[in-house]
Order: sequence, then structure tokens, then C-alpha cells
Amino acid sequence: MQRFTQKISWLLFLSVAGFVTVHAADAQKLTFYIQLVRGSDSDKPDDPAWKPAGAKLDKNLRGVFRWKNYWEVKREVVTLSKDKVARLHLTREREVEIRLLEPPNTQIRLYHNGELTRCSHQPIGEHLCILGGDSAAGASWFVVVRRDKPTDSD
Repeated sequence: MQRFTQKISWLLFLSVAGFVTVHAADAQKLTFYIQLVRGSDSDKPDDPAWKPAGAKLDKNLRGVFRWKNYWEVKREVVTLSKDKVARLHLTREREVEIRLLEPPNTQIRLYHNGELTRCSHQPIGEHLCILGGDSAAGASWFVVVRRDKPTDSD
């Protein structure tokens, strides 16, 4: 009976230790939401699949930039652990690379046609990280990295 009790105690210990280890590893993983946004003065998007940016994002963009409308072109989700990198292809020409440094600090790199165009180091917590991309006549591109899950009204 004593051996049986020791085995049960050992299994219980291993189960608890495994539970703690898994949760400690999960605590270091952070989910980021990435949005590719086009700002323009056009009343209609260039592509019918694009939708108006949510209210929260629109408010943040309007507070800094001059465009009449902001269109969400693409949305991606990535979960990273410390020192891991994700490179996302947003369009044929545009990519973003996110590296989670010491949470919540990140390194974000924007690429246009394979060439690095912007690099930013900053913590991402409650606020949005908005990086401006290239601009063309009458329009500009933005990559938004955030921790809160955007909705159609955000």
C-alpha cells in the first residue's frame, strides 16, 4: 500500500509540475493582431474586399494623418514567444516581421518589395503601434500591430 501511495504522490507531483511548466510557457506567449491599412481621399476602396477601418483605429489614424478614409486591406494574427520571429506576407509587395524581445517589447520591420523600409523597437501593450509605409499620389499604406483583437467596430 505504501508503494501505491508513493506512486500516486509521484504522479500527482509530475502532473502539477507539468501544469505549472505549461502555464509558465504560455504566460510568455503573446498574441498580436496585424492590420494592413490604406489611407486615401477616395470615397470608395480600390478593391471591393477592403472594408472601412474600425472606429478605434480610424480615430487613432485621423488624430495623426490627413486622409479622408482608411481601408483595412488585410488582417493577420500571430502568437509569439520570447525571441521568436514571424514574417507575414501582407501583399505581394508588403511584408512585416515581428520579433518578441523581452515581453512586451517588440521589434517590428516593414518590407516593401523585399527591402527593409522601417524598423521600430517598442512595447506593445494597450496602445496600437502604427507604422507608415510608402505613399503614392493620393494614398498611403500603414501597418498596425496591436494586442487587442480588432472587431469591425474597432
